[in-house]
Amino acid sequence: VLDVFVARLSADLRTLHQSTYLGGSGADRAYALAISSTGEVYVAGETMSNNFPNTSGGAQASYGGGLGDAFVTRLNSSLTQILQSTYLGGRSNDYAYALAIHPTTGDVYVAGETMSDNFPGTSGGAQTINADNGTSLDAFVARLNSSLTQILQATYLGGSRWDKAYALAIHPTTGDVYVAGATESTDFPGTFGGAQTTRGAGFFAPDAFIARLNSGLTQILQATYLGGSDDDYAYALAIHPTTGDVYVAGTTNSTDFPGTSGGAQTINADNGTSLDAFVARLNSSLTQILQATYLGGRRGDSAIALAIHPTTGDVYVAGTTNSTIFPRTSGGAQENYGGVLDVFVARLSADLRTLHQSTYLGGSRWDTAYALAIHPTTGDVYVAGGTDSNNFPRTSGGAQTGRGGNSDAFVARLTADLAAGSGSGSGGGGSGGERRIRKR
Repeated sequence: VLDVFVARLSADLRTLHQSTYLGGSGADRAYALAISSTGEVYVAGETMSNNFPNTSGGAQASYGGGLGDAFVTRLNSSLTQILQSTYLGGRSNDYAYALAIHPTTGDVYVAGETMSDNFPGTSGGAQTINADNGTSLDAFVARLNSSLTQILQATYLGGSRWDKAYALAIHPTTGDVYVAGATESTDFPGTFGGAQTTRGAGFFAPDAFIARLNSGLTQILQATYLGGSDDDYAYALAIHPTTGDVYVAGTTNSTDFPGTSGGAQTINADNGTSLDAFVARLNSSLTQILQATYLGGRRGDSAIALAIHPTTGDVYVAGTTNSTIFPRTSGGAQENYGGVLDVFVARLSADLRTLHQSTYLGGSRWDTAYALAIHPTTGDVYVAGGTDSNNFPRTSGGAQTGRGGNSDAFVARLTADLAAGSGSGSGGGGSGGERRIRKR
């Protein structure tokens, strides 16, 4: 049975300072992590454990039911104490995929998917009821106090078919809450006046969506569809620190994805026969698609994580690729495809019109990326995910130089230009690919 782990490493990835398990007697998975201004560590995910640690005194002390509840946990910065945990869910299935901390209030925001018709804290929210009465999934967004002892507000977010929220970000100046995901609903709330007011995909094909809510979660200020005539999923979301523009990344089968004219890659490289990654830039009000671009080769490519460089403003995207000719890898830290499935990391200009550099990252077997972050002072790029490869690059000298089990976690550090890997480390013995299987 799976447990969550949380680990703390030195910035050079050569020392593992502390790790901890996190979980009860059932299956537990973590999908999101954030660090508060005080250094405390927040983790969110899903649990099937009715004895998840330290929920006593939390906003929801008891397991809600179904095949899983969302959970949120707060740990001290050294990972030596679980300060508080809470369940978050109703009588059916609830999963948390995204987590963010409000920069001024310190409130904790969580987003995900729910089948529950009694999700806690939705009274007074922007959407008080599950739009399909719990017969399929709605997205949810919840706001908790920093101590995790109160659900301050929650809201459903969705239409009459399934809706899933995968990403969450807080606008640094307005404090508005942005949520991105995928939907099959033709009546997704708040899209009137948005950049794309109607769903582009066919009846059984989802579109990506982005929604903007006030910080109290009592109003949907604007939402928009984002997609073409085939499958489109948004998995990552970031707000540009200087312009306030909204960036979204994900995966698409569409050959008519909106806004790609003038982008770094204007066409779907395999004509929609398999997935391409995409990155899109919208204005903060979600009323305009300022630019979008495809990103991929002639096989399957998915963008999973997104970050904005704090000084250059460049846009970094990480994901997975089957393409042996991924664009712009020449001169990258790893120019050549490793095998089976590789991670990719790409750096684009803020206007998404130029792909500055890409790199593969992986060994001879399965390698997947789940998270991406940029160091606030050095500008180095960190990527984390899972690997089945015995020959993952540059692990010599890392905190763990050898593979521990069938599937290990990995962390890799690259320079901001993606032209030279500065070091990597692998660790754990987890189950690679769980998150993407759940998300699709």
